[in-house]
Amino acid sequence: MSGALAACGGSGSSGATPGGAQGAGALNISPQNSTLLVGVDRISVAILDADQHPVLDAAASVDIVGPTDQRGNGGQRLSTRPLQFIGAAYGNIPVYLGVARFPQTGTFTMVVHATMRDGRSDRGSAIVTVTTKSAELPVGFNVSAVQSLRQRTAADVSGDLSQIDSGVPPDSFHDATIADGLARHQAMILYFGEPGRCVSRTCGPTVQLLQQLAPQYPGRLLIEHIEVHDPAPGEAFNPVYVGFGLTSEPWVYFVNAQGVVSDRFEGPVSIEQLRDAAEGTLAGRVPAVDVSA
Repeated sequence: MSGALAACGGSGSSGATPGGAQGAGALNISPQNSTLLVGVDRISVAILDADQHPVLDAAASVDIVGPTDQRGNGGQRLSTRPLQFIGAAYGNIPVYLGVARFPQTGTFTMVVHATMRDGRSDRGSAIVTVTTKSAELPVGFNVSAVQSLRQRTAADVSGDLSQIDSGVPPDSFHDATIADGLARHQAMILYFGEPGRCVSRTCGPTVQLLQQLAPQYPGRLLIEHIEVHDPAPGEAFNPVYVGFGLTSEPWVYFVNAQGVVSDRFEGPVSIEQLRDAAEGTLAGRVPAVDVSA
């Protein structure tokens, strides 16, 4: 199982050393984020046991330790954060998500503790690098600065959604563009992915979660589906996808009524996390979720 488990095409390593495991403990920890930034991050890890078997439905948490100095000496434990198993909606992949704050750039250690369903406990760790630069649009960025914000909609293809949506059947998130949402000053959820082609099979389940979420916020959140390629594989990348700096899928972006990115998810997510991001976005918080100091 590679570090790019959570999202199609992403590196998923976040600076982890080969094998992912560090220090004491038998668990193999594989960070799934392409980039971790100073501030609040959605963190994602895959957990395998010593025999490389997936660790599913464990009670897990992560210690954020660091930063390390130039000699590799470890820093102090900054926080302990819960991790949620989210693999059930994605065919039981061993992925866990949480939220953590990184106070500065540098090298940090994520020490993951897990209690398995049979009562056994173990731990493992991985090294990650935290930076201030992200190829993908970060939280706090105003999307109005992106050059292309007008993806094709249902009206552009006379209602033939198969031209702009690889899903079978296509979803209904094709009524408006990002530019439309900005003009209306409406909060948005932007889903980037190809549910009919995503080799990691995470794009389709994410659409299903968004379909569960949509009825809970009628008229309050404009949900838009933007495919990686438009209109078919082998042709040009969708300019909106390129404009967001993305190289993997799926991604889910939350944008508030002022056009500012309030949250973002790379790869698998849970309905609870989507709901938390929606509530924070509608409340005007940037980032949409926070962690205690």
